[in-house]
Amino acid sequence: MSATNNAMQDIITSANKGQFQVTPEAGDELITIFQEYADYLDARLNDIQVVKNRTPLGDSPAGQAIAEFNQQVAAGGEDSFEDAILQSSKQVPQVIEAIKRGIALYQETDEGNAAGFGNRT
Repeated sequence: MSATNNAMQDIITSANKGQFQVTPEAGDELITIFQEYADYLDARLNDIQVVKNRTPLGDSPAGQAIAEFNQQVAAGGEDSFEDAILQSSKQVPQVIEAIKRGIALYQETDEGNAAGFGNRT
């Protein structure tokens, strides 16, 4: 998940620098993918609430250890699955806006190239 977060941040950073361009068709497809990803993340946050409540696995030492482990992985701080999901959730709207800027830059460049080509004849 951290690789996905890093990739999203790279798109955001590149778009902010004017270094990201994408065709409208590909951009629209990417936007759809990231919107679906946002839905997926919301569902996982709901799932995590169950694990955060400490999975009832019995009183045995193994059951207690696994329940504790699950709880820590789910919501144990900045290295937890919950934190990674929250980071992704914050980035999805930003990456969608970055893609929109990438589409606009592509169209601007494309129109400029077309106008320049028309002036050569």
